[in-house]
Amino acid sequence: MSREGIGQQLQAERKRQKLSQSDIADKLQCSRPSISNIENGRYQGSLQLLERYLNIMGFELTATPKQAKRPTLDELDSVYNDD
Repeated sequence: MSREGIGQQLQAERKRQKLSQSDIADKLQCSRPSISNIENGRYQGSLQLLERYLNIMGFELTATPKQAKRPTLDELDSVYNDD
């Protein structure tokens, strides 16, 4: 999942719980702009803060392997082209 996707899920859950970004920032002892950056997929700070935000919203951070993209027929044709 992308940063934007994670941020969108966190924002939706925060709003569902009727919490403001300032409420979350207070709980995490960080700045409100940091919460905004996380929710907008622009956060580049510590993984620890992101993980703490995920935890208080009831999510967990997991790593999964990316699915390999299968080549298209055109891509295969160019690989095996004997020209």
